[in-house]
Parts: sequence; structure tokens; C-alpha cells
Amino acid sequence: MTPIGCGFKAAVIGCGMAGRGHAEKAQSLGLEVVGFGDQLEEAAERARTEFGGRYATTDTGRIMRDDSIDVVLIATHHDAHHPLAIAAAEAGKHILLEKPMCLTYAQAVEVAEAVEKAGVKCVINCKFRIAPAVRKVRQLLPRPRVSHGQLAMRESENIGNPWVWRADDGGGLLISTTVHTIDLLGYLMDSAADRVYAEGRVFGDNKGTEGYPDALVGTILWKNGGLSTVISTDQGMNPFVSKWFLEIWDGERSAVLSADMNRADFSGCDVDHVDARELPQETQDNAAMMVNLIEAIRTDGDTLCDARDGVQAVAICNALDAAARTGTPQTVQ
Repeated sequence: MTPIGCGFKAAVIGCGMAGRGHAEKAQSLGLEVVGFGDQLEEAAERARTEFGGRYATTDTGRIMRDDSIDVVLIATHHDAHHPLAIAAAEAGKHILLEKPMCLTYAQAVEVAEAVEKAGVKCVINCKFRIAPAVRKVRQLLPRPRVSHGQLAMRESENIGNPWVWRADDGGGLLISTTVHTIDLLGYLMDSAADRVYAEGRVFGDNKGTEGYPDALVGTILWKNGGLSTVISTDQGMNPFVSKWFLEIWDGERSAVLSADMNRADFSGCDVDHVDARELPQETQDNAAMMVNLIEAIRTDGDTLCDARDGVQAVAICNALDAAARTGTPQTVQ
């Protein structure tokens, strides 16, 4: 069978762990990874050597000007998402953009407008939307009323990433990592957010001076009347439910997502559970946002987490942060 990405050429911008992971996935799908860009020349060259690209560069403009490139995979620090995504859209490149889409709602809107004006495909790498267990929950509980989502990780997981806590490039735990949970709640509740409230605390002494909470508990009221709670913390992980955990109820039925969103257990449904790890390997391999992007390009269809979805997740994260800082409910933009 011809690989799904055969015939497309890609470039990676941001050659750290996430970028190299995207390059590996792209090659497994049959994309030819042509260029590697990074502000550190040695990082770009190391990735080019590892994956066999044509060139490595610190000039991302070279990638944007390269007419042979169809898809740009952006995996930089968060502050660079905004200018790079706009430049890629204006250059006519399709885009896989790492989460979060941007650091601020205003930046995210500008990216969405650039993508829509250019007519390119864009997928935000909020990977849980395409997880088989998540898709089954959405199918069996299409009109939920109440949900709870959480990220609970160990503080030590960010020791090697102190930039996550800086305002100028990381933006704190909520928008850096818990954005996955926020996006997933919006996807399963199938609604735009109305208003939020939150309380936050900084317990660790290694978080810098930006004041982003390492523990936040919040509520989200959705415009369709649904209600969610959210927990965001790096104060420890519960191994019984995993780093990522979500519960959802519709008045009669319920579902629990655990095992890093690989498993869904149901109550009141004909299905007892779904575990992605029990599915055929090909099904597991195709549960990737890059696959979704390529299919959207080939069929001129929509991506599963498009630019407007990315805007909503950023807006909710910004509003929760503001609520925790001010102690007052916030209307989501």
C-alpha cells in the first residue's frame, strides 16, 4: 500500500524532542522531510543528519521560500508559533502546529485569520481528539452535561524545561500542557465556552517570578449549558488514573478516560470499554494528527483540530489564568 504521505514534502521548524518526533512520524507516513530549521545551527544539522534532509538552516525564511515544501511542522517554543504560522500560511504551506496554538487569544486570532485568508490546511496538535477511546466517548455520549478533566504530573518532569514557566516563551503549565485537557473538554462538550472561574497557587520555588500557578482548579460554563471542572497541577501524578484523566456524564450514561486517554470505560452503554492498546497496530499508528492533516489536504476536507479550535483553547486558558490571578469570573473571548 502506498504510504499516505507519498508525494508530499515537509520541513520541520524546531528540532528538539517534539520536532524530531514529527520528523520520524512524517517519514513513517511517506513524507519526504526536506529541510530542518532551528535557531541553534547544531540542532538543525543534527536533525538533518539523523533524518537525511536536504538542508539545515537557522533562517526559517529559507523554508518559507522553498516552493518544493508542501507542509511545515512547527515545534518551537510557544512564542514563535505566532510569527512562524503566519509566515507559513502566507507562503502557502499547510501547517501542523504544536500546542498551544499561541500564547494569547489575540495572537491566535491573527494566525486563524492568516490560515483562512491563505486557504491552507492547519491542524493544531491537540492529539487526544483523534485517540480511538476519545472518539468512542464522543460517539456514545454526544450531548454531555457535566465533565471533569485534569492534568496531574510530577514537578520533576519540567526540570529540563524551565522555559515553560517564562512569560515570554512558555506561558506556564496551564497553556503549555493542560491546554490538551482544555481542548479535549471543549471537543467532548461540543460547545464554545461562555465563562470561567479559577483559583490557583504556586507551591514550587523553582517556577521563576512570572506567577503562573502550578496548581489550578477551575470551572468552565459552556454556551450549550454544560458544565466542566478542570485541574491543572505538577504537584504529583496519580498512577491509578494516569497523568491525563477525564470523566463525562450525560444524565443517564457516563464514561471515564484514563491510561493517558488510551482507555475509555462506559456505564449505561452497550460497550463496556475501549482500549486503544488492544486495537490493530495500523489503527493505533493512524491515530495521529499528522495523518488527519494529510487526509484533509488530499480530500480538501477539514482537520480535526483546526485554527478556530486552537483559538478557543487559548482563549479558555487565558481566561482561567486571569480568573486565578484576579479572583473574579471571566467571560471567555
